[in-house]
Amino acid sequence: MGSTSKLKIWVMTNEFQPAIIGGLGTVATQLTKMLSKIGANVTVLCPGNSNRLTISNPNGNLRILRFPKSPRYFNRAKKSFKAEAIMRIASAEKLVKPDIIHVHSIEFADTAKMAGDRFGLPIVYTCHSLASRGNASPHGKNQAKLIRTARRIVVPSRWQADVTKRLYSGLKGSKMAVIPHGVTPVSNHSTGAPHKLLYVGRLIPSKGIEPLIKAVPLLSREKRQVHLTIIGSGKASYRSKLRTLARQSGALKRIRWVEKKPHETVQRMYGSYGAVIIPSKEESFCMVALEAMANGVPLISTLSGGLKEFVNTRNAQVIHSIDSVHIARAIKSFWNNPSQSRKRAVNARATAALYRWPVIAHKYLSLFSNLKKGGPT
Repeated sequence: MGSTSKLKIWVMTNEFQPAIIGGLGTVATQLTKMLSKIGANVTVLCPGNSNRLTISNPNGNLRILRFPKSPRYFNRAKKSFKAEAIMRIASAEKLVKPDIIHVHSIEFADTAKMAGDRFGLPIVYTCHSLASRGNASPHGKNQAKLIRTARRIVVPSRWQADVTKRLYSGLKGSKMAVIPHGVTPVSNHSTGAPHKLLYVGRLIPSKGIEPLIKAVPLLSREKRQVHLTIIGSGKASYRSKLRTLARQSGALKRIRWVEKKPHETVQRMYGSYGAVIIPSKEESFCMVALEAMANGVPLISTLSGGLKEFVNTRNAQVIHSIDSVHIARAIKSFWNNPSQSRKRAVNARATAALYRWPVIAHKYLSLFSNLKKGGPT
């Protein structure tokens, strides 16, 4: 697979391009590609859409093994990939022994532990979020296993580090590292009219979509042409609830609903909107906010969770309370202060430049290299 002098990494992720569901898949894909580009030798183990094992080599430093997410490889009751089956593939394909095992998805907890034990290697777990259904759920049990077995746990924000340490009371702070996510801009600025608003993200209650929908009729009193596009997916029952709310509040005709689109497509869409709205109640980081900033699109956002570590009043219009009145007030303030909004967009691009993927990948590479040497990180 290449020179043995290169740092060799096995990446385990349930999402990898083109099979990306959310931020985890975007980060796993972009980070992995950048690590291979700057010289690491990377092998990705991930599920694929075919009913047989497929292998690709996008470049000399990157090899991707995609296997069927079938009963042969995946235990649906445990929400876990079968370690023995995955390791048999690794052996059959004569994968070079890695220096580091990098896990993005809790479904690989058993596989990572087996590989780590077999090779005597450190496991690095990038914790994108905490299991939403609690520690007693299959996902929660898998995450707890990874938390215990990983040599280092990487989180994208100090807020996420604090939340994780509170949940896992015995977790030592020295075991954790904060490395934010990265971004690659596509456009330089917004060409969209200010009344064209965009929401991108999962359709779940914590994202604040309900008060955002209720804010639309309030906004229409000032700008009759106001229009909100909502891009994302979620449970059918919650999607139905949101549409009912839109109809009852009088916002339905002003909202365009778009199912989840490929990451590259969404990136190209940013520039055609006047502003991106992040009304979230809780965020471990928020890739969408960073992408909006990097692409020169004005950001209107809360400071919930990890957002406050890179979003502020100098680079965004801040939503001070997550209810329809305050969301509408923030958007109206954006409309009524165009010069300030332009200045914030410039500052936002400067902020986002600190998070370019080459910068973030080198932080990971430094962490991996020091773990390989057995030195401090």
